[in-house]
Amino acid sequence: MTSVLPSVLQPPRIKPKSFTYKTAVAEVDGRSASLRSDGKPSLRVASPPEFKGVANVWTPEDFFVAAIEVCLMLTFVGVAEKNGLKFANYESKAEGLLEWDQQSYRFTRVVVRPAITLFDEHSIVAAHETLERAHATCLVAKSVACDVVVEPIFAVKR
Repeated sequence: MTSVLPSVLQPPRIKPKSFTYKTAVAEVDGRSASLRSDGKPSLRVASPPEFKGVANVWTPEDFFVAAIEVCLMLTFVGVAEKNGLKFANYESKAEGLLEWDQQSYRFTRVVVRPAITLFDEHSIVAAHETLERAHATCLVAKSVACDVVVEPIFAVKR
């Protein structure tokens, strides 16, 4: 008698690897600093104004929300390429809700609103399935403790 193993137990199709990402903070001046990573331009970073920081400077809170938004987009593009889904445009907006949680603030929810433009109506179902797969496999969204909600809008290029 042969047994079919559930897909959960089948070996991965890719060879698992580990990756390390490094950053460095320097030039600390009050509640702002320079964020660096080898081979990339440095960024000025600071606390947001609501935490006595600097206005118009990237903050950890911005990066948190942006990391989820960008990872979802990149994962969507990768899954779409793999499945042969062509799309005319992808844009998104995201917002994160930071709330007091007993002893400190934490993100409780990030909502990403992608607007995906397709070449034909027949691609809408495939695009929706691709976005669901991207949401389920986005490594950043899978790594955070808050809810990540995706509210897409699909349109057809006219």
